[in-house]
Amino acid sequence: MPTRTTIYIFICIFFLLKANDSSAQKISGVVEDAITGQSIPFVNVSFGDQKGTVTDIDGKFIIEDLHSLDDIRFSCLGYYPILLKNEDINPFLNIRLHPIQYELDEINVVPGENPAVTIMRNVIDNADQHNPSLYQPYSCILYHKMIVEYDMPEEIKEEELPQLMNDLGLSKDSYLMLFESVSEKRHFKKGMDKERILSGRVSGMKNSTLASLPAMLQPFSFYDQYLKILDSDYLNPASNAGLNNYYFQLLDTIVDNKGDSIYYISYNPKPTHNFRGLTGTFHILQSDWAIKSVVAKTAGSNKGLSLYIKQNYQPNNEGLWFPHQLESSLEFKSMGSSQQLPYPLIGKGKSYVTAINTKPDFTAKDFDNVVFEDATLAQTSPDVGLYRYEPLTARDSLTYHLLDSLGKKAHLDAIINLQLSMIKGYLPAGKFQMDIRRFFDYNDFEGFKVGLGLYTSPKMSTKFSTGGYVTYGFGDKEWKYGGSLFLTPFKREENRFIIDYKDDVFATGELSFMDGIQKNSTEMFRGFLVETMDRTQEIKLGTEFRFLKYFKTGLYYRNATVTPQKRYRFMVTDEIAPAFDFQEASVRLKWAHRETFTNTALGLLSEGTPYPKVWINATYGQWEQNGTSDYQKLETQLEKTFNYPNAMYTNIRLQGAKLYGDYPSTFLYSSLGSYKSFTIFIPNSFATMRLNEFAAEQFSAVYFSHGIPLSLNTNRRIKPEIVLSTNAAWGEAPEGVSSFEKGYYESGVYFRNLLSNFIFRYGLSVHYRYGAYQLDKGIDNWAFKLGLEFAL
Repeated sequence: MPTRTTIYIFICIFFLLKANDSSAQKISGVVEDAITGQSIPFVNVSFGDQKGTVTDIDGKFIIEDLHSLDDIRFSCLGYYPILLKNEDINPFLNIRLHPIQYELDEINVVPGENPAVTIMRNVIDNADQHNPSLYQPYSCILYHKMIVEYDMPEEIKEEELPQLMNDLGLSKDSYLMLFESVSEKRHFKKGMDKERILSGRVSGMKNSTLASLPAMLQPFSFYDQYLKILDSDYLNPASNAGLNNYYFQLLDTIVDNKGDSIYYISYNPKPTHNFRGLTGTFHILQSDWAIKSVVAKTAGSNKGLSLYIKQNYQPNNEGLWFPHQLESSLEFKSMGSSQQLPYPLIGKGKSYVTAINTKPDFTAKDFDNVVFEDATLAQTSPDVGLYRYEPLTARDSLTYHLLDSLGKKAHLDAIINLQLSMIKGYLPAGKFQMDIRRFFDYNDFEGFKVGLGLYTSPKMSTKFSTGGYVTYGFGDKEWKYGGSLFLTPFKREENRFIIDYKDDVFATGELSFMDGIQKNSTEMFRGFLVETMDRTQEIKLGTEFRFLKYFKTGLYYRNATVTPQKRYRFMVTDEIAPAFDFQEASVRLKWAHRETFTNTALGLLSEGTPYPKVWINATYGQWEQNGTSDYQKLETQLEKTFNYPNAMYTNIRLQGAKLYGDYPSTFLYSSLGSYKSFTIFIPNSFATMRLNEFAAEQFSAVYFSHGIPLSLNTNRRIKPEIVLSTNAAWGEAPEGVSSFEKGYYESGVYFRNLLSNFIFRYGLSVHYRYGAYQLDKGIDNWAFKLGLEFAL
């Protein structure tokens, strides 16, 4: 009878043999690019009678069904296929595919229904079952990792590489940059999502300011009609509009070990259709008509950038399909049309979706309109290593070691923080910050102006900000100054109290709304064209806050003395209007249904909304000049942009305002025009109307523009755009004021993005004035302008 030790040894041997037997019953391996050595995701691995599998995002595969296995075929779009004979098959295979070095032949369309289109139509018909945006509440954790390096040409000789790397200041054993971050994604229902960066690390930096970059490069799923990529909307081939704008081709069909057919389909934008498109492949699982994997590359570059994304999907135990692995490759070729990098910069990122929870413990109250938030900016975050999906490689570790040391010596954190502050308009100075906009400015009334603005920074306190400014205008030869206090005791920066004092000059007859001009919008250049201003001493008290998620409002009280500085062009009389005092209370409201925001190191940034935006201002006031009189103002604005599958768009802005009661002429609306002999093009203004040429106590205006982008699916840095526009306005004014009650009309064309550099894009516009207020001299009805827009 065997002893206990003998039985124990026997059992161990039995399981060891069982394990060896099990491993012998399957084949695993990895597929790599024969030139670069990089793994190739989503390669078709087929054997037997159409049986097969697909490599995952890391190029790995496993074959478990070895019955009648005579050979294995490896194939992928863009590579020469390989057929592996039985005698060459081992338990572990390292397959190297050679890329095809020539362009694909012209596509030939044959009569009859394209089978690939039939398959894609089934995918679209079943999309609601597989779209994570339509699922019930769930949460998951994502680990993101990105490395940045130069994309070296293949023709560089091996012996030349060390010297070249040295010339570029590189090490062959480390990367240029390494990012890691971990985020939590929460979903309640369609339109109610939030992703929070929980932890991050960036090589060379102490803080994780830029760690959120890899998480922002690609969409979480591939089922919406438009996919937000590189800050632009790309038409999804897996959509009804995509069926009409893409060409699909069925490349292969394989059967997995469960007997399900997997269709391998390529897609490309139709050459005669101009839209923001993608090119790539799908793997479609027939049993569910679900996207099993997708490869997509932007068809052409966008602002010098090209993005290559790969997504792998798997069903969970409940049959719900979620992305499992996400990969991105961001290529940055230049810093503008004339500033080329020595070699393209490549950012290669991977994201892994883990800890999917379909029964999370949160409610709708836990969601606001901030859909992406970097929580590491406001608190000390845990070490990213606690969440790391895969261990660091030797090259990863060396990158951190070298760059952290170099970053400390070069004060990289300080440099990055300086750049971020300057983008937001400030120059940091310890616990204070200087307002860059006060350093140097210009307008037609003050001429060139210089000054200084100094305010407290978040380093002193995130609950309040105070400071002031002083400026001097060389045109009017006058000093101006002001000071303010902002109290922000709430969680959101938008909710604040305001105390403001100014002794300054302000444009006559302006119409403004809460957050009416977006950051980096061309409309901000309107201030350069002001030629009539009023000296104003005022104190303002107010509060601004957001309520009901999509409403933002402001309540204000102003007490001021206004002294006009020159004759108003719209007045018949040559006299300068007398000074007066006024006090008023006003409420401003902005409603943007479903507007969403991202909260990053650059602050709270709007992601826009597909719905119309509405603004309303209501004011009651009293003014004194030889007696006291009451007045009221009601001002409204509505704006909506319509986007089309072919990337064309239409923007419509409607404005209306009315003055009631007795009021000074200074309050008349007179700032609709933006004409100068040759100046900057200002959208949503009348390009042919002279500055303060007309005024109105009540008016309505419509601004219509239609954009036609060109050369979208090309690699050209310059992608021109034609913008057709028509503007019209009708106004009424009291006697003695030039107005436009008969209707003011103009039309024009703006040739956008004709030239560009890293900071600006340039264009040209021409507009023509017609109707009752057409001028006698023909050339005076034309306006020629330079287009100037921020490229970032």
